[in-house]
Amino acid sequence: MINSIIEKRIIDVPWPVYIDGDLYEGDKIKLYSKCSKQCILGDNDSGSKICEHGLSHITRRIGGKLITISCVYISSENHSKRNRRNQLLMQRKASNEAILRWFSELEHKVTSIESLMKKEAKHNFDQFHEFVKWAREIAYYSERLLSKNTKSTDDAFSKASEDLKSLYKISVMLLDSLDTAALYFNPAKATFGRKKYTDVYSMIHKIKLIFSHTSRSRGRADIEIKGRVNRNYNIYESFKIVPLSLIQNAIKYKKTGNVEVVFDESDENLKMTVNSVGSEIPEYEIKHLFERGFRAKEAIRMSVDGSGLGLYVLKIVTDAHNFKVQASSTPILPLNKKLARNSFTVTIS
Repeated sequence: MINSIIEKRIIDVPWPVYIDGDLYEGDKIKLYSKCSKQCILGDNDSGSKICEHGLSHITRRIGGKLITISCVYISSENHSKRNRRNQLLMQRKASNEAILRWFSELEHKVTSIESLMKKEAKHNFDQFHEFVKWAREIAYYSERLLSKNTKSTDDAFSKASEDLKSLYKISVMLLDSLDTAALYFNPAKATFGRKKYTDVYSMIHKIKLIFSHTSRSRGRADIEIKGRVNRNYNIYESFKIVPLSLIQNAIKYKKTGNVEVVFDESDENLKMTVNSVGSEIPEYEIKHLFERGFRAKEAIRMSVDGSGLGLYVLKIVTDAHNFKVQASSTPILPLNKKLARNSFTVTIS
């Protein structure tokens, strides 16, 4: 959406602007030909830098995207007289106040448009009530067909036909998508209904069975469950989105190996960690992973389907339960492969 705001000039764009690395030329000030990408695009989050050519590059994060105003000259007492007399630099002159106003206006536009879009989308989504009802019916009857001949979920799934396995998986993933959308439009749904004491281990085992069957090689993964869970935990129905989202993400973005789900139960709580090996996630991106619309640079580069809403909705659910969620990315040797052990831990209490 931010790209469209800039492209359609919903706000003035007097200087060059980068959005997650994509350039949009300014109307008054153009990109400086001598500035390389090293001058312009740093790996850091919000902040500003002055390159070797004396030009400033100012970065802010808005709506989950990294926005950089580039190649402008901001005069200050620290600049030499030689710089202040340089005609090329003076033609690129801008003030800190003007830049801050521009970022503020962009953020206001983004917030206003998102609010309108969300209201319209919620209205449209509410029209799908019957659709959601029938999706639940499909899930109910596919599970009944699966367990028709045996009470053991493992046995039932292994003996089922490929068509029935596919139907069951589709019904689960369809409901997950609908529930995620519903929570995005109405976060209060995370606490709808009563909490129930639930066998979290069995919940994960069921998800493992679902993901063990798929027609696409990228979506197929062995899921290893480690550790034991001796107690049931009091959770809302919405909690099922948490392990589903984490495991689905791990499968989508893993580069090698299996996906691990590790349980560590103590007297106080249960820690559930989902591990996978994929591209390293920089520290400055980790702190934004649960923000609405945010997608890591590597995820965008991989062209993997995603909207940046899965982890945002997951955070809504964990917050509703007062559970803690954390992410980490630990590089794996050799470093030149840029692989890391990516872990997401939910503390259930």
